[in-house]
Amino acid sequence: MAGASLLLSTFNAGEWSPELYGRIDLDKYRNACRVIENFVLLAQGPATRRPGTQFIAATKGDDAVRLIPFEFSTEQAYVIEAGEAYFRFYMNGGRIETSPGTAYEIATPYGVADLAGLKWAQSADVLYLTHPNFAPHKLSRSGHTSWTLSEIEFLDGPYLDENIGAISLTPAAAGGSNITLTASADLFAATDVGRLVRIKHSSVWGWARIITFTSATQVKIDIKGAFGGTDAVTNWRLGAWSATTGWPSAVTFHEERLFLANTRAQPQTLWASVSGAYESFAPTGADGIVKDDHGLNFTIADDRVNAIRWMSAGKTLALGTTGGEFNLTASSLNEALTPSNITVRRETTNGSADIRPERIGAAVLYVQRAGRKIYEMAYSFENDAFNSPELSMLARHLTMTGIKEIAFQAEPWSILWVVLQDGGLLGLTYMRGQDVVGWHRHRIAGREARVLSVAVIPGGRQDEAWLAIERRVGGTVKRSVERLAAAFEPRDPFDKQGAFFVDGGLSFDGAGSVALTPGAGAETIGSTGVIFTAAAGIFGPGDVGREIQHLYPASSGEGYYVARAIVTGFTDGTHVTTTIHAAFPSLAAIAAEDWSLGAQVIGGLDHLIGEVVTILADGATHPDRVVAPDGTVTLERAASYAHVGLGYTSRLSTMDIEAGAMDGAAQGKKRRVHRVVVRLHNSLGMRVGADAARTDDVVFRAARTAMDQSPPLFSGDKFVAFPKGWDGQAIVTVLQEQPLPCTIVALIPQLTTMDG
Repeated sequence: MAGASLLLSTFNAGEWSPELYGRIDLDKYRNACRVIENFVLLAQGPATRRPGTQFIAATKGDDAVRLIPFEFSTEQAYVIEAGEAYFRFYMNGGRIETSPGTAYEIATPYGVADLAGLKWAQSADVLYLTHPNFAPHKLSRSGHTSWTLSEIEFLDGPYLDENIGAISLTPAAAGGSNITLTASADLFAATDVGRLVRIKHSSVWGWARIITFTSATQVKIDIKGAFGGTDAVTNWRLGAWSATTGWPSAVTFHEERLFLANTRAQPQTLWASVSGAYESFAPTGADGIVKDDHGLNFTIADDRVNAIRWMSAGKTLALGTTGGEFNLTASSLNEALTPSNITVRRETTNGSADIRPERIGAAVLYVQRAGRKIYEMAYSFENDAFNSPELSMLARHLTMTGIKEIAFQAEPWSILWVVLQDGGLLGLTYMRGQDVVGWHRHRIAGREARVLSVAVIPGGRQDEAWLAIERRVGGTVKRSVERLAAAFEPRDPFDKQGAFFVDGGLSFDGAGSVALTPGAGAETIGSTGVIFTAAAGIFGPGDVGREIQHLYPASSGEGYYVARAIVTGFTDGTHVTTTIHAAFPSLAAIAAEDWSLGAQVIGGLDHLIGEVVTILADGATHPDRVVAPDGTVTLERAASYAHVGLGYTSRLSTMDIEAGAMDGAAQGKKRRVHRVVVRLHNSLGMRVGADAARTDDVVFRAARTAMDQSPPLFSGDKFVAFPKGWDGQAIVTVLQEQPLPCTIVALIPQLTTMDG
């Protein structure tokens, strides 16, 4: 028999498909896993537990929504809740309201069925929106509660090609409003209202907007650029965008131009604005001369239809079409795009889905036409070409139901979040420079829970991932906007306040805001009538029954003690009387950050009425509770802070461990894992075993830890006896079911292989 101790020091190859369970020949087999659920893979190698989701607000009418990011700056970023004919707005972890409980919202033309077709691009505080069934709109922000959505009135273009037929147009005047325009044959339709028309008299081009349909040969126009005459002429151009021809469905900015693409009539064509003037598409001056800064258009010439699905601006303009991926550049190297200096080159033939891509550094990550694979398009200096490898190759089982949306969170983890058509949520840890591409799945807690949408905006020190989530609560489908909690970054082993590991949860924080001075008797347990004085008016009659808590260092230097005083009477905003339940160390003033006003009843959980919730109170796990009809839960004792929400399980299962045998591979041989060394960082409360059904608790409480305190966070090695005998597989599973952090730095299984 052969013995081995194998170091599994990185898990960032991600979860692999069952088809790869036998590929021990692959370099990254040891770094891969069979299951990674509700763990986030770090580029450095460890797997850390996914933070929970913080409930922000219910969607309007509990209806389905889509989330749209709006980034004015890194300090001012918003998430837009796009629903049935409305937009609502969120920032700084909350919903923008006109008054408490009343959301600020604006009307939109988009129904729920239209939301999936929306695409957008942003310039400063204006968001340009496109949809194939609607004229392009722009969303403008002038303040937190001052937003305007309006249809864009483009200037002088873009247009279809110049007429080459015999139909002539005759304007009744060279300028003015409500002017009759007559065609010599049937030309117009009722759907042309709002459409532009350009007419050339002699050498002068003028343009107008159709405002009224009269008949197939006659319309009324507002002339915006004066005509050179009123004669009948055959030199004219109709607008490229209208209800007749369709509206552009893709949008981006590139080289100081607004680019739009793909109408029903011209799916392979893109248009670019006048340089520096995003809403002007003038193809020439009034004299017909084309200058470098004029609007331009380009149609992809190919042997099959290549409807443009998306555009992504970088050094070049990447185009995703139904038939392949292209790059649009100037014909001449290192020059600007102009109407006469433009070319499009095909790079790949994968074909793209109608889903917004994500540009990450110099690479574009996009969804393939069938909607089940993600590709990366990036330039290769070795090949002097753009390569497009599939990033989902090793985990295709995860994306089989189809991809709905993607969004990239650069900080703190470098993760591409992927929402599936069935409501599943995946993460792809992506850091190409470090050769890190690893998939992980995430199961949001709640009955029949589904993720509807994802959006990422910059936050303070971390980007914020926002989710629209659907759950069944008490027999009713509820939908809410939630935010993924910040990555857990404790200051020391006793700091567990940021450990938010519940879904759809809320936090209670009773932290003090001013200094507090205990009165005579506070140093003695059981003292009554003890007066506490606050430096400012913070107390109210409702504080009677709450608990003043003061955390101070233990004399041993390890851990903390908690002094406690129950409020028994309210005097005024700065004075309360108390009974001492745990003595205070002195009568000196306590700094605001060193005390809290604890609560035993936690409210605000109306979105989870009747559900069983998991609780972390003052850093310790608390028995589950059922949310009462008034949206509250009652704790066993007052807590200075608490996180309450739906519990979820994080699971990591390794591949079948290959440590070799006397005569070659160990695969298929009887093996026994008798012990596992689990190397952890800032972790507590987990189970380890062979599979989810056979695990043992990892013990963290030391003999010196006071029984009324939760153990400190643990960093180091835990030696776990393995609860399994001889078997044909050697798999290690780590489970975290408690609302506590867990970061697995390494697994070191010690196993024996039976030869023969």
